[in-house]
Amino acid sequence: ICIVLALVLFIGISTVRLGKKLEDSNLLIKVEKRDIEEKINDSTVVEPNNEYSITANVTGEILDDPFEEGDTVQKGDLMYTIDASTIENSIQSADIAIAKAKKNYDDAINENSKTVRDTATSASSVESARIAVDKAQQAYNDALKARDDLSLKSNHTGIVTEIHISEGDTIAAGTKIADIIDNSKLKIKVPFNTADADNVHVGEAADLTLTKNGSSVRGVVTEIGALVESGSGFTSYKKVTIEVDNPGAISSGDTATAMVGDIACNDAGTFENLTEDSITASSGGKISSLYISENSHVYNGEKIAMLDSDSVESQISSALLSLNDANQALERAKIQQNTSNATTSLGDDKLNSAVKTAKMTYDDAVLSKEKLLKQLEDYTIKAPISGTVVTKNKKKGDNLGSGSSSTSSYSSSGSSSSSSQLTSASASSSAMAVIYDMSELKCTLNVDELDVKNVKTGQKVTITTDVTDKEYTGVVENISVNGTAGSNGVTTYPVKVNIIDFDDALLPGMNVEANIIISSVHNVLAIPVSNLNRGNTVYVKGDKTEENDKAPEGYKTVSVTTGSSDGEYIQVFSGVEEGEILYSTAGTGNSMEEMMQQSHERMKDSAGGGSGGGPGGGGM
Repeated sequence: ICIVLALVLFIGISTVRLGKKLEDSNLLIKVEKRDIEEKINDSTVVEPNNEYSITANVTGEILDDPFEEGDTVQKGDLMYTIDASTIENSIQSADIAIAKAKKNYDDAINENSKTVRDTATSASSVESARIAVDKAQQAYNDALKARDDLSLKSNHTGIVTEIHISEGDTIAAGTKIADIIDNSKLKIKVPFNTADADNVHVGEAADLTLTKNGSSVRGVVTEIGALVESGSGFTSYKKVTIEVDNPGAISSGDTATAMVGDIACNDAGTFENLTEDSITASSGGKISSLYISENSHVYNGEKIAMLDSDSVESQISSALLSLNDANQALERAKIQQNTSNATTSLGDDKLNSAVKTAKMTYDDAVLSKEKLLKQLEDYTIKAPISGTVVTKNKKKGDNLGSGSSSTSSYSSSGSSSSSSQLTSASASSSAMAVIYDMSELKCTLNVDELDVKNVKTGQKVTITTDVTDKEYTGVVENISVNGTAGSNGVTTYPVKVNIIDFDDALLPGMNVEANIIISSVHNVLAIPVSNLNRGNTVYVKGDKTEENDKAPEGYKTVSVTTGSSDGEYIQVFSGVEEGEILYSTAGTGNSMEEMMQQSHERMKDSAGGGSGGGPGGGGM
């Protein structure tokens, strides 16, 4: 009886303790709104913008090294001067070789000139004969033109007002033949008040009213006078020139007023003929015929008179004879040249070959010197980039042997990730000096092939380091397509990040943690990831609606639709509402049913132990 009473008491106490344990283990979580940032994380090191390992391509003693570790240098600054006495001696020898080759080349040219001199003489004769032909042809053309000039032509279109010559007169070139006017177009200068004239523009239409009969005619403004003239009553005016097509009723001397738009003139103007000029003779001679009369109308280019000059025909005949003689002399010179060329052609080939060989030898000597001068530049080493000297392995007085020559190690922000890592210890030790360009700092993240599709240039990156408590900001600058397969079969891709707010505390080579923010949502419903069950369900406080619902007592199973996650919280689109209570088994790893079952099994074990050990009291 005592054992049974003790067992009942033990079960009651255990049940109370179990209920308290279960109550404590239930973490009551509310559905709430929060910001969620989805990130990609990687550990990496800080890199400089550029780095350059200075190495020598020549041997010799270092004569000067005007810099120290930690110095800031600019691109083009002197870094090392190396003894160049050997190459300078080679350049002097090259100068001697060039002088010898030049002399041989000049001698070959002179020898060739002697052989071709006769050919040049015959060629000169042909050229002289050709020039004589050209001169004779020009004289003949001039004589023909003189004959054409005997026909005098008008250089204007208009009406003849006066004739100054008669048939039988002998005139000289430039003599005035007749006066001519063109009254098909007229111009008139009309005064406008100065203020009004400033608002009139060339090209505007103008309406003119004739004073004599009040008729109107249309014209165009062609000029605004610059001169300001004084009028009556302390007024001032400018003259505006208007051109009109003469309808036939207007004569020079007629007057008219004008309107340009709504601007009126302040007085009438007088019409003038647009053209009043004279026809002059282009050549001299005796007037044999005259084809115009006063008041007759002529056109530009129309024949108005004919000259008679016996000397012109004589000049044409003489010029034609001279031209024929010159052509015959040219043919004789060409025959003589062909004969001379045939005699010397075999010797020319041999001499030309000697000249070409001497020229090639001379060019080769010049090229050899240019190569030596190019090599001389390697004995003066200048900074290839602006930056800070982080390593100096060679100094003044050191000798660079054949083993010191190596290829320069250079990387820049534009290079791929695989070639932009910090200079290794072995590379730095083999270089004469190493320069970092720290005008910008960068880092490279290796992003998993499943995540790299979510990375875009310009995305924000947060960067932290154990060296400083400050969080730095970066942006994705480049995403390389040159992936690297890992030992686990997963390919990663280098992502270059530009650190935009670095300070003196952040240095190349430091280890950092970088997070690429691939998505960000604000003020959205979210739940802890630990509250999300398999199958995208959660336990929400409330009465069950289905008999087979295995949610803990007082909770029901609800399906949810999820979105972005930061690893701790996950966005929920549907299924729950803000403020609802969620059930969590965090820390127990078991459901309520499993915990109750395990408690009953422990109590059974305890009861069995007590029964078996009653005499000794060990079970209780």
